[in-house]
Amino acid sequence: MRLLIGSAVGVMLVATGCGGATEGIPVAAPSTTSVMTTAPANGAWDPCTIPDAAIEDAGLAVETKSSNLVGELPISEDWMTCFWTNPLPTPWYRVGIFSSTESLDYLRERGPFENFEPIEGFDGLRFRRTIKYDEVNCGVAFGHPVGVVYLNLDGLVMTPPLDDPCVEVERLARSIRPSLPSEE
Repeated sequence: MRLLIGSAVGVMLVATGCGGATEGIPVAAPSTTSVMTTAPANGAWDPCTIPDAAIEDAGLAVETKSSNLVGELPISEDWMTCFWTNPLPTPWYRVGIFSSTESLDYLRERGPFENFEPIEGFDGLRFRRTIKYDEVNCGVAFGHPVGVVYLNLDGLVMTPPLDDPCVEVERLARSIRPSLPSEE
């Protein structure tokens, strides 16, 4: 239960500093052939446009895709989100991909995260949530010319982790990176 509350608090801390919920923001349908490279109306890239094939190749369950953590409304009009779990028979985490027109520096300075450190041989930065519970959590963030994208892995409630969350989220980030916005 504390993990679920911690996950919701972490998501809401980011959203609180970034604007309120807005009804009617369209969520792009998944694509299996290309990645959306232009921003939706709010300016943020939509992570739900990552091709299903890239999600499957990363080892996530395509059928668990959700544009919101809870409910129908977006977390914020300034952040686009998409969530997946790892597949059965042993799902132990949910990963969220968050995108905003805010900068990577904004995420480091105002987000609910700390301990940003470079990942050797990779353009992402690993981080942890500042609020500590008995939780399974780790993330990887990337800056790009029009904002920031980050992956955040949270363990499922009452489910023991099957691996180190930082090792797993880094593996996911490396697999999905070609489908994310880049500096180029």
